[in-house]
Amino acid sequence: MNKLKKNVKKFVPKSLKYKAYFNFGSNYSARFSNINKPKVFLMLAGDYGNLGDIAITQAQKEFIKKTLPEHHIVSINLKDTYKMIRTIKKIIRPVDLITIIGGGNMGDLYEGFENLRRNIISSFPNNKIISFPQTIDFSNTKNGARSFEKTIKLYSRHSNLHLFARESTSYDIMKKSFPNTMVSLIPDIVLSLNVSKKQESTRDGIILCLRDDSEAQLKSDTKQKIISTIKNKFNNVSFQDTHIGRDGDSISSLNEEFNNLLEKFSNSELVITDRLHGMIFCVITGTPCIVMPNSNHKITGTYNDWLKDVEYICLMTEIKDIDLFLKNVNIIKGIDTTKIEIPNLNEFYESLEKSLKF
Repeated sequence: MNKLKKNVKKFVPKSLKYKAYFNFGSNYSARFSNINKPKVFLMLAGDYGNLGDIAITQAQKEFIKKTLPEHHIVSINLKDTYKMIRTIKKIIRPVDLITIIGGGNMGDLYEGFENLRRNIISSFPNNKIISFPQTIDFSNTKNGARSFEKTIKLYSRHSNLHLFARESTSYDIMKKSFPNTMVSLIPDIVLSLNVSKKQESTRDGIILCLRDDSEAQLKSDTKQKIISTIKNKFNNVSFQDTHIGRDGDSISSLNEEFNNLLEKFSNSELVITDRLHGMIFCVITGTPCIVMPNSNHKITGTYNDWLKDVEYICLMTEIKDIDLFLKNVNIIKGIDTTKIEIPNLNEFYESLEKSLKF
């Protein structure tokens, strides 16, 4: 019977699923009966194996807690979104805020996320909604155009929606597409995390953190050449990823995985990555990094807007000459990490603070 239910669910449209939960779903209002403070709902909170999104969730919580200490934060995990919207509509007050997780899933590549975001925005027309810094990336296909048109239509109906872009390309697209919506440019929220600590041991080894999915831009032969060159030239080469390769872990386990990854980065001499949060984890831990672009603008945009003056982060937009690549590896790996100054980007989050407070 459980197998049958799972198979049936696969063919249920998301819109129908939303309507079913909204009209016939359980009422969880009792969970919130003892909360007298104004509430901030953190929607689409990470509950899956992408540690970049776990980091975003953690950073978003900390930012809200610091900015609105008198508010009660209610995290609604991604998997619980549909079933909780009906309850939230019953208990939400005009003083309560809706926030939506930041990241890089505003587009048709991750249509499921975008559907959830549209449903959240259309479900709460009378509350301020703040979408934390996102990359917007709809494809130049019929499906992409259709999805983008739907997003523009639904977002534009909301009179108090605040959109935050995390790099200039997304900012320009949002400003043009949502002319009557408040749009601001700020760094990825994970760059607001303060995780630095005194180095307890000597850094050692190189971490390769390379993606193998639809966002990868590195050609397979170039990727293999990088891997073989690094393994031949250096000792203690390890492989890590910002995705643990599975879903279903508990939130506490996912947070532990994230903290363990930061620890590994902190103790490494160099990280080579084409993951945005691979680069960002290097920034906040003061770890030398060679970063290469992914398939869209989020890495190059984040680097050029916020990190181009950070001496221990090196962007290589093309890997045509493996000897030049190796030269840059030696230069960045040779940086004295005891003298690294982690950049403080707090001043760039002022517009987000204002949106949360007023």
